[in-house]
Amino acid sequence: MNIPAHKLLAIIQAQVQLVGLGNDLSAVMDAASAKAVELTGADGAVVELLEDDAIVYRSASGLAEAQLGLRMPVANSLSGRVLTSRAAALCTDSEADERVNREACRKVGLRAMVIVPLIAGGEAIAVMKLVWKAPRAFDDGEAEIAQLLANMTAMLMQRATQEGPHVLKRRLTLDEASGAANRSFFYEQLQAKLAAAQAGQGQLGVGVIRFDGIDKLPEALANISRRIERECRPGDLVARIGHDEFGVILNMASRRSIVTSQLHRISLSVTSEALPGISDAALRAACRTGSSLYPEDAHSAIELVQAARP
Repeated sequence: MNIPAHKLLAIIQAQVQLVGLGNDLSAVMDAASAKAVELTGADGAVVELLEDDAIVYRSASGLAEAQLGLRMPVANSLSGRVLTSRAAALCTDSEADERVNREACRKVGLRAMVIVPLIAGGEAIAVMKLVWKAPRAFDDGEAEIAQLLANMTAMLMQRATQEGPHVLKRRLTLDEASGAANRSFFYEQLQAKLAAAQAGQGQLGVGVIRFDGIDKLPEALANISRRIERECRPGDLVARIGHDEFGVILNMASRRSIVTSQLHRISLSVTSEALPGISDAALRAACRTGSSLYPEDAHSAIELVQAARP
């Protein structure tokens, strides 16, 4: 195994951290891929989960962040080959590798990648993919580092599968602290609704609610989530998309005035009453809201969220 001793120690420490995250599988995937990026110098990372005949980008960072929530056919992809063979794959240059979808690689901006399987209960259930902007040779244990972190992630996922057929999916899409959907599911749904809006020349709204400087925010997340949901309409989706941020996909955003009005009602709902340890005045001072509208403000999922941030 071609891994320096200091990196092996960092991997062991990361594995302990992953175990400490317990049932928060979204956080587990984010932490594992972030450590893999740190130890290999990759420009980004993705964890792609196998769901029926598709792979869903359940965790994404760096170069790949804009792909979070993307759903792609598993057939005829290098990730699909890894899932089938249950063996790692290296791509030193996407422009010269016939196994990859060249146009998809160009869209992301990647030229090289390492893909390793996550195997639980003898089945490959996901892959971890590390990506680089430039072609490169792999000779510093990149695949081994990714595989060691992927193995621990898969072990934690396997625990969830043993608890019931729907437990894994629930834990991969739910934010445990708030009870709302998590960042991964938010982007998956936003990607799908955006594609539908583009196909039908419709509109789509996104709202972001952020809370600045509240020390006891973690204890209030579930209450805040419920208050936001009170002002949502059928088809809207509320999710926790950051440490102190909630996102809302606004399903009936036919014009900007409707979006603005709904965000105003959400703000009033959240800040109208005190929460344990947080006064209503503190909530009003901390709460920031913003919104964006497709196609006026942005054309991609990540750009819509960025444009909505207050």
